[in-house]
Amino acid sequence: MILFAPRDNETLIQGLEFAYTLTSPSAIRYPRGAFKKLVYNPTPFTLGKAELLKEGSSNKLFIGYGAGVSRAIDTEVLHEEDIAILDLRFVKPIDKDMLIELSKKYENWYVFSDSQKQGGVASAILEVLNDEKIHNVQVITFEYEDNFIEHGDTKQVEESLGLLPEQLVLKVK
Repeated sequence: MILFAPRDNETLIQGLEFAYTLTSPSAIRYPRGAFKKLVYNPTPFTLGKAELLKEGSSNKLFIGYGAGVSRAIDTEVLHEEDIAILDLRFVKPIDKDMLIELSKKYENWYVFSDSQKQGGVASAILEVLNDEKIHNVQVITFEYEDNFIEHGDTKQVEESLGLLPEQLVLKVK
């Protein structure tokens, strides 16, 4: 099973075209509501490969998955440091090579994903770091706790969960 998530309308189209070429089952995660328009031009999808959108001069890395990419971008703009941004794209298979390489430069990783924390994107990343015996990286996730989330207006729900960029930037140390 292949699991991936587009970050915007353009990568949704690319992702659907990519999925059509696959010979194994795949699942595409896309957000409720509309995607936010982003300024990053996507590279073509390659199975299990993430896309580094922006290098940073700090020791911080924002890892976005799906709609979490736009939240990471918006949070980075509000932060005073120059933070790298990675579009993870795939959780299964995950881009181990990219994560290993980024662990050499960035020590504080922040995960932005519309996923549950337990068994979510950060868990998959931590599994790679553990398997590769990488111990210099601290992973902080902004994924959902294992609670029922009231449905409603997306912005209001995200605000109640503390997931708006102006709330998240205060949690990035």
